[in-house]
Amino acid sequence: MTAPELSTGAQAAISKVPLVFRAIQKLMDDPYCKKTNPSGIINAGIAANITIQSLLLERLNSISEEFIASDLEYNTPYGSAALRTEIANIFDRHFAPVTAVSPEDIVVTNGCTGAIEMLTFAICNPGDHVLIPAPCYLALEGDMGSRAQGVVTPVQLPLEDSMDVRQIEYFEKAIADIKAEGKEAKMMFLMSPHNPLGASYPKKVLQAFLKFASKHNLYAVVDEIYALSVFDRSEAVAPFESVLSWTDLDAYIDPASVIVLHGLSKDFGLNGFRMGWALSPWNKNIINVLRCYSPFGYRPAYTDRIITKFLADREYIDSMLQISQRMLANNYQIITEFLNQHAIRYIPCTAGHFVWLQLPISACTKMLRARGEISAAEANSVKWTKENEVMVWDDLVDKYRVYIPTGQSFFSAEPGWFRLTFSIGKGELQVGLDRLLEACSS
Repeated sequence: MTAPELSTGAQAAISKVPLVFRAIQKLMDDPYCKKTNPSGIINAGIAANITIQSLLLERLNSISEEFIASDLEYNTPYGSAALRTEIANIFDRHFAPVTAVSPEDIVVTNGCTGAIEMLTFAICNPGDHVLIPAPCYLALEGDMGSRAQGVVTPVQLPLEDSMDVRQIEYFEKAIADIKAEGKEAKMMFLMSPHNPLGASYPKKVLQAFLKFASKHNLYAVVDEIYALSVFDRSEAVAPFESVLSWTDLDAYIDPASVIVLHGLSKDFGLNGFRMGWALSPWNKNIINVLRCYSPFGYRPAYTDRIITKFLADREYIDSMLQISQRMLANNYQIITEFLNQHAIRYIPCTAGHFVWLQLPISACTKMLRARGEISAAEANSVKWTKENEVMVWDDLVDKYRVYIPTGQSFFSAEPGWFRLTFSIGKGELQVGLDRLLEACSS
């Protein structure tokens, strides 16, 4: 006797388990601790703001409360009115919206993962394409494809064009290829500040993206999850400007086609609370359908209540964000000094928790020689490939005990790139950098 087959969708999901999960499981099973497990794996891969962890724990412990009767009941699946009011105040204080954000235009979800999946269900039919500039956030393929069956289509382009309007040429080709196959694209997904490049798009680039989306009748989802983690505001860099702040948004796209995402995980250092939110002041249909889907992403009533209280202390929140930005800037300085000292190529960043870097080819030759796959004479001819990138990545985790995700997970066109998270404790950061250096030393 055999069990009936799973659905084709389930079988497809199983076949596309993200590459990084292999390493993340090892990390979870054997995490580094200076006192209890100094040989454990350093987590320099998951984007979590550990720099403010003690500050958050102190505050959350001070406002935690006993359970009350309403905590045992169903809460509002798309967020209580009180919670959405505090989220609206975050937007009003920090995103400079043209008009004050209404709590009625916000849907609270089970992390931004939940919001992304629900939006894919709402916008795409199974098999419809979602255009995303590559490299891009590694979980999007699962968020949009595992259940909603959207087809994530990373648009490959040279790194030097990643913050330039020239990349629209690559998007035009990508959508032409999709149409030539008799398929449809329904959505463009953008992250500003960018993951993994750690920079805000210049406004002229976002304008070009929105014009493109309008031309091809696409929804534009703008994920601003790192908006409050901008640590370099110098005049030399493109500032973060939320699309909510544009007085002329309708000159580039019908605002009803734009949805903004934000949440607790990154700017507030609260990954584990699993709370994100979607906002569209311009499209009630989108908000209503997300409300319809929201019972599939309930959060505990107690969580909503505590986070409402947490966000309501506006003086604390604004101070905490300033501290966070200073600490991110300090850690970024540590890591860039290290990378410059050792001539490791990287993309300068201004926001977020990580830096996009290319390990020196010595990491690859050292790994291949240790495995007996090349001779000393062949070392000078080694080049990065997708295959040896993964082998180096395996060595980083298993041998050198440091986890950073491989560029392939981000759909990087060029092999040898990795994303290194620097928003961890300074001690762990230094240990992680020392281990990376050992992996690269000849």
